[in-house]
This record gives sequence, C-alpha cells and structure tokens, in this order.
Amino acid sequence: MDDKAKTQIDIAVVEFNNDARVVHGFTPVEQTMEPITLRAAGMHAMGAGIDMAIDLVKERSKLYNTMGTPMHRPWIFLITDGASTDNIDLAAARINEEETKDADGNLKFFALGVGDYDKAATLKLTNRVMELVDTDFEGIFNWISESLIAISASPVNDEGKLGTLPENARVVQ
Repeated sequence: MDDKAKTQIDIAVVEFNNDARVVHGFTPVEQTMEPITLRAAGMHAMGAGIDMAIDLVKERSKLYNTMGTPMHRPWIFLITDGASTDNIDLAAARINEEETKDADGNLKFFALGVGDYDKAATLKLTNRVMELVDTDFEGIFNWISESLIAISASPVNDEGKLGTLPENARVVQ
C-alpha cells in the first residue's frame, strides 16, 4: 500500500453472530493491526451488526469533521455466509438514508455473499452485492485494497475508479 493511502485509510471490524460486537475499533491502516480471526458461529444478527457499523462510521466521520479533516466517503463492506436471524429492515433503511444524504451520501455500502448466503435479503440492503464462487478471499481483499488506494489518490469527493473484480467474484443483479 502506498504511503498516502496508509495515512488516509482507517479500518474497523464488526462481527455478528448471536450478537453484534466491535472486534476492532477504528485504526489507521498504517498502524500495525494484529491478525483477526472471525468465526461463523450461532445466529446471524446482521441487522444489529450493520447498525453498529453505521454508528461507528458516523462517529468517525463526526471526529474528522470536528477536526476539519477532509475525508472520502467511508465504505462499509459486509461479508455474509447465511441469512440474517434478526430484522434487517431498519438496517436497510439506514443504509439507504446514509447513502443518499447530500449529493454524495455519507457512506458507501457493499455486500459480499459467500456460500449459502441469503441473496434476496442481501439485495434488500444494497445494489452493490458481489458473491464469491469459492472461499478464496485473497482476490477480493486485493480488490478492496486496490480500490481504496485509487480513491485515496483522488481528490476528496471524487470516487476514483474501482478495479476489476477478481475471477472468483461476480456482481449480483
């Protein structure tokens, strides 16, 4: 990752099983992050996890605004391998509200389905749904990294161009 991107990208991780929890709060990508092991276990409190992620993004955005720091539109990237066991209607409404606020919106939401994920429910959340045809995440994580580097090199409020998805990923319509 280039030096400019390292200073402009922050990462947080929210996990949702029986409950949603912050696994790792926002950290600049330039700081060393210990590897995180996520486990799919129990239920899928997806609605609660999305709400928690939106709240984290809004708090971080508020911090940057208070400091007068210009920022690109934050991303939330959901990875799911099942169906939500809680109600996702509120989360879907919040995603829509945040994406359409102002001219550029306040966040951009992506979803990645793996295995037996609930395609119909995921499409209720966003029109930016992708799916992996296997469980090799290396290509999609490289795509995310390359896309964020391109965005960080572009002026604020310019989305930059996203790269081509890896061979094992496809856009869901």
